[in-house]
This record gives sequence, structure tokens and C-alpha cells, in this order.
Amino acid sequence: MWLLTIRDLRFRARRFGVVVAAMALVITLLYLMTGLVEQFNQEPFLTAEAVGAESWVLPPGVSGPFTSSATLSPDEIASVEGDLDEIVIARGTLDVAEEHEESVVVGHEVGGLGTPQISEGRNAEATREVVLDRSAGADIGETVGIGGIAFTVVGLTDDTTLLAGLPVIFTPIDDAREVLFGGTPVVSALVSDTEVVAAGDLVVISAEEVGADALGPLENAISSIDLIRGLLWLVAAIIVGGVLYLTALERKRDFAVLRAVGGTTRQLGFGLATQGLSLALLAVAIATALQLAIVPVFPLTVRVPLRAYWQIPLLAGVVALLATHAGSSKARRTDPATAFGGP
Repeated sequence: MWLLTIRDLRFRARRFGVVVAAMALVITLLYLMTGLVEQFNQEPFLTAEAVGAESWVLPPGVSGPFTSSATLSPDEIASVEGDLDEIVIARGTLDVAEEHEESVVVGHEVGGLGTPQISEGRNAEATREVVLDRSAGADIGETVGIGGIAFTVVGLTDDTTLLAGLPVIFTPIDDAREVLFGGTPVVSALVSDTEVVAAGDLVVISAEEVGADALGPLENAISSIDLIRGLLWLVAAIIVGGVLYLTALERKRDFAVLRAVGGTTRQLGFGLATQGLSLALLAVAIATALQLAIVPVFPLTVRVPLRAYWQIPLLAGVVALLATHAGSSKARRTDPATAFGGP
């Protein structure tokens, strides 16, 4: 049976090659979409972690610092006890190499909470200095514009984006106030690296809750991608099932001969299943290499999790086995007497 399966694959090599290529493209898309979902799920938590705060004190009625725009009054700030740092957060426009893109500006006290971990360069220490995420496309020493004001890039960070790729800009709090609020001494939140008890209607949330709140606007996008991933698995099943069913139709006389000489339906089904698994696993191998080449040039950060490298091949194998059911049913229904019939 193994020999017959191998010979059939060789005989139909062109057809199987086309099917492998089509399925490899589908699985490549599955890799990329899995990586996008993973990135969307992780980026708000990584950005909240970069701020370094354990507790966030927010104005009343605010669900999170990155999804709401509100400020604390001086009386509200005075009502909170403990050693806390002020922070300013708002959307802004970043100008890099004559290109404009939306960004999130975080103004922090120099050396205080909100000062990110640098992957290259140094933190902003003086006026008109900024640190921004590497995805913004700026280099250290380059001049960028924020709200029409020129800043010098002194440091770069990794994994500090929000809302599906908006780069986060870190700058001293006075500069952020000038850019975002015309110099008005506003405060978006108070942050602390310890637990805080706030008075009145002030909201206190943890870093984990900050990340969960920032993820909220992307929930519909993530659900849509998950739906498309399900449809792609269905397409993969149709591709494998269709080609194996067509193969079963073409080999109807072969199946009849095999059954006439004592071959069992289990053996026939095993042969088709072997073909389906071979197609699926070869397509997965090609897709794995292809997505590794695409990820570095993809316009959004794609974070393919390690678990995807065993889950996707496993699911591809399961889909291939399920898809062979139609062809196996055709083989089981083949009458051995057909082997002795005419053409």
C-alpha cells in the first residue's frame, strides 16, 4: 500500500504540487494572522509594563489612561497620599522624514516612573528630547516633529506601541504639556510602584488593568481576524478534500482491483489519509519558511508565538485527515466487480 501511494503521488505530482502551493499560501496567512492577534493581545500590556507603575490613579469615570482623555484637578492630586509621580498622556501627531503618523505621547518626570527601558541610546533628560518606539522609523540623533515642535531623538524602545501599532513617544513632562496642552500644567494620572489608596471618586487601577483597558478597542478587530482564521481552515479542508475526492474518482477502477484481490477498505483509506497528511505537512513546511521571510517586512509587528509552530502543523494534519473522509467513503463504496467490467 505504501508503494502504491508513493507511485500515485509521483503520477499526479503536478496536481499535488499545485495543491501544496495553494495550501502553503493559506497556512502562511494563518501564521501571519496568528502573529497579529498575538501582537494585539500583548502590546498594551508590554507598554504598560514599560511605564513601570504598579498603581495608576485616574480621574473619576475614567476606565484607563490610554483610552480616555481627562485630567486630575489640584485638589484631587493633593488628596492622594504617598510618593507618586505625575504623568501626562494624550494622542499626538509625529512627523518623521516628512511623513505624519498618529502616536501616543507620554510625558514623565525625568528619572521617574514613565521613563522607559531603552533598547538603544539613552532616556530623555533635557528639554526637546524624546525617546520613541523603533517602529516609528526614526534614528538616534534625528529631528522629529511633535505637534509642530522639533525634538531630537535620543533613545529607542522596543514593544512600546498601542492600538495596533501606534508608536509611543516618551518625553519630559513639561515638553509634553507644551505640545499637548499649550503649557498648561495638567496631569493625566498619578503613578506609583506600590499599591495606592485614593480618596473620593478617584479611580485606582493596576498595570494589568491598564493593559486590559487599552486592549478593549481592538476586541472587534481580534474577533474578525479569528473568524477569518476559521474560514481559512475551512478553505484548507476544501482544498485537500477536493483533490483527494477527485483522486478517488479517478482511481475507482484501482480500488476495485485492490478490493478484488483482498485489499481492505481500511488499507484504501490509509493510503488516501497518507496522501492527505503528506500534502498538509509539506505545505506547513513551506509556509513556515515563507512566513519567516515575510514577517520582517510586514507593515505591522507580527509576533508568531512558539506554540503556533506545533499547533498549526497539528491542526493541518487533523484537517487533512478529516478532509480525506469523502475520498475514503468513495473507496469503501467501490464494488470489487467493477474491476472486471469494461472500460
